[in-house]
Amino acid sequence: MMSLLKRTVLAVTVAVFTGLGATVAGIAQTAPEPPRKPQNKPDQKNLLLKEVPDAAKDRKQLLKDLYTRLGQSEDGENSKMVATAIERLWLHSGSDTVDLLMKRVGDLMVKEEFDVALQILDSVVEMAPDFPEGWNRRAAVYFQKKDYGKSLENLRYALAIDPSHYKAIQGLGLLMQEMGEKEAALRAYREALKVHPHMDDVRQSEKELAREVEGQGI
Repeated sequence: MMSLLKRTVLAVTVAVFTGLGATVAGIAQTAPEPPRKPQNKPDQKNLLLKEVPDAAKDRKQLLKDLYTRLGQSEDGENSKMVATAIERLWLHSGSDTVDLLMKRVGDLMVKEEFDVALQILDSVVEMAPDFPEGWNRRAAVYFQKKDYGKSLENLRYALAIDPSHYKAIQGLGLLMQEMGEKEAALRAYREALKVHPHMDDVRQSEKELAREVEGQGI
């Protein structure tokens, strides 16, 4: 059964990383388009707002601007501030109920109560299918449960909605590495670093894996 799972993951990985640029955004080609809601014009007086915009379109535009700043940042401290703002926005679905459920999920994951967390996340993605962090968290829970096929499936949804979600891209790298697909893992880590160049843990993983993979001449 493991060999079948590995073949399945490898097939999806090839689909993700082949083609022009071999970008993680290729995942979106095989994931259905989530529903979108009409929203208002964004207010961007300050990209590091204390108040999170209510409208999904506003948050999407704000995230786009923050991702641009993050990718261009040459200062580690500044990038941490921008990343904090991004990750704060990730947690806001636009629904108070979903946000409350996500807070509960976070607590459960710390306690390693993954089965209960998964039950809540099933409700989250049903209530908010266009909320990438719901899919990303569910992917993380499946990864902890060693259900790599479902973890990959949820990462595909997360990245289809937000191709710049660097934690989901990092998660893809961890998943590929766990499955022994080292070249694919290396590409994922490098894609994550394009979005967030100052992730020290990903940088270290990329360096170690590059020595191993490229040293083997793969």
